[in-house]
Amino acid sequence: MSDLDDLRSEIARGVEELRPVLCDLSRGLHDDPELSLEEVRASSRIQRMLREAGFEVEPSLAGLSTSFVASRRGNGPGPRIAYLAEYDALPGIGHACGHNIIAASAVGAGLALGRLMGRIGGEVRVIGTPAEETIGGKCIMVREGVFDGIDAAMMIHPGLEWRVEVDSLACITLEVTFTGRAAHAVAWPEKGVNALDALIQLFIAVDMMKKRLGRDIHAPGIIREGGVRPNIVPDRAVGHFSLRAPTSAKRDEVRLAFERTVSGIASSTGCGFSIRATDEPYDDMLTNRTMAGVFRDHLEDLGIATVEGPRLNKGSLDMGNVSRVVPSLHPFIAICDGDVVSHSAPFADATVSPRGEAAMMIAVRALALTGLDLMLTDDLMARVRAEFDGSPA
Repeated sequence: MSDLDDLRSEIARGVEELRPVLCDLSRGLHDDPELSLEEVRASSRIQRMLREAGFEVEPSLAGLSTSFVASRRGNGPGPRIAYLAEYDALPGIGHACGHNIIAASAVGAGLALGRLMGRIGGEVRVIGTPAEETIGGKCIMVREGVFDGIDAAMMIHPGLEWRVEVDSLACITLEVTFTGRAAHAVAWPEKGVNALDALIQLFIAVDMMKKRLGRDIHAPGIIREGGVRPNIVPDRAVGHFSLRAPTSAKRDEVRLAFERTVSGIASSTGCGFSIRATDEPYDDMLTNRTMAGVFRDHLEDLGIATVEGPRLNKGSLDMGNVSRVVPSLHPFIAICDGDVVSHSAPFADATVSPRGEAAMMIAVRALALTGLDLMLTDDLMARVRAEFDGSPA
């Protein structure tokens, strides 16, 4: 047996030893959900676990108080491998996107690989990335240089299938405010300028815009403000729209068309308007296929068959922004059947079910083994980098 095989066996044993600790962490996050940018207890708990395991922890990076980077260095030079943890919950339905599993998987992989760092070169990092569900914490952390110098970044996401190569939609959320002039809606409607009428026209125009730009464009919206009483012409109306497209370039094209439409409606109705982004632009995910192949091989060794081909039901990931600066991997793992969908209470329950926890432990092992391979397998990291350098910007 080779030295690499010995270390792989140690990883497998170490992951199994960590099972109760990781399940306890996942259940604890599930039972104590915190919203985006409020993940104080989750972040503190994870940082404490990593510090006690010998990691150096730097909290509050990129202006995000609940972010952190935990590092454990090896006995010489080598690749710097990062596992990314998310831990924000959704309002009303808690960890219905499974970020408790994401956090525990990243911690588990980091701990399992970290135990070997006294014998191999390189560095393992666990990076706490808050606010994925809202502003896109990773987008800010990318912009502020948190991922500079990292050779490979990995995380998993709970879902309905085992899928290694993942793509996503680029997106941006825009708030549109129309301003008009109030008047009595019955006695003197002609003296008012109806901001709500302008917003309703925008919804109709957006529907036409989607038909013109293609079926792969999405622009769902809601009305946040539309007036105060029916007998007063609304002088203010506010809508939120999530613009999504297959690529970042297409997203920017859709945004430009959307903003031109808003301006035209404002001009035709006599309203003023403003547009502002309420979150960071999310780029589409670029999976590093070389890394994906290694991860898939480890799943197959564990008896897991993966789904290939186009991903039909997809949303947006701030991991897409990471994938533009670091070779990245973001597989999905199956924690329940297809009749349970993400962002629902039953999905939150599935994250702490026996099936969910079994899938999590498989993911921890595959993540740790992939990190080990990147550190020790001849020319693997060079092939990962060569693919990344040839990826579209």
